[in-house]
Amino acid sequence: MLYLLRQLIFASFILCSFPWPGHAQDLTESDVSLIMKKAREDAAKMALPVNKYDEEGLKAAEETSRLFHSPEFQERVQCEQQRLEKEVFGQYTAPWKRKSQQTAAEQAGPQGSLAAGEKVFLFISSSVPDETVHAYIAGLDKAAEPNILLVMRGMVGGMSSARANKGQSYFSRILKKELNCPRTEKPCERYEVPIHLQPSLFTRYGITRVPAVVYEHEGNAFLIQGDAGLDFLLERINREVKSTGMTKLIKKIRGTL
Repeated sequence: MLYLLRQLIFASFILCSFPWPGHAQDLTESDVSLIMKKAREDAAKMALPVNKYDEEGLKAAEETSRLFHSPEFQERVQCEQQRLEKEVFGQYTAPWKRKSQQTAAEQAGPQGSLAAGEKVFLFISSSVPDETVHAYIAGLDKAAEPNILLVMRGMVGGMSSARANKGQSYFSRILKKELNCPRTEKPCERYEVPIHLQPSLFTRYGITRVPAVVYEHEGNAFLIQGDAGLDFLLERINREVKSTGMTKLIKKIRGTL
């Protein structure tokens, strides 16, 4: 492509500077061949200047892309979006939100087991065996509890395009209702359990290993870490907090309610 560009540039230059005959009909085929030969010779000698900032610019672009797609930066973007929605556009969106909330309340099914002030965070990563994560997701699907969040620190493998594809493959795999469901023309059924990427929660609760469960109520948090069933982890916490909502949630996960 660069070679052709050189030829076109020199051909244009020569065509403009060549001492043409007085009449176009006097131009012979040999004249044209001579011009094109001259253009090729000059194009071969042409050297475009090297961009001395090429490597530096590439590194800067990669660093900017990495920073922009990092979970921490994306979380800041979400916070800023929420701030703008509240402080700048609040007066315009408030009526629509009230209507949406009213509609959602009318269409909502049964409420969850936990009280409004109770929250449970289940922390995982791709290092946890697929079978364990899959069992957690199945339990969350069975519990249908809106106050439980399944949390990961970030995308599997990072945010580059190749690693992002790896992350998508991971989520697609563990959300299958049948973990070993083969790829056929009929798509595999999948759980509709959201997975939240929130590294700030790992920092807030001091999560150093996974799986881990945090129960929070009225500013008090209880943490348990270890590779065990979700119902067992919740039961250990409930020995301390003695929550009727947690008791009901555990029964739902076990299928005894």
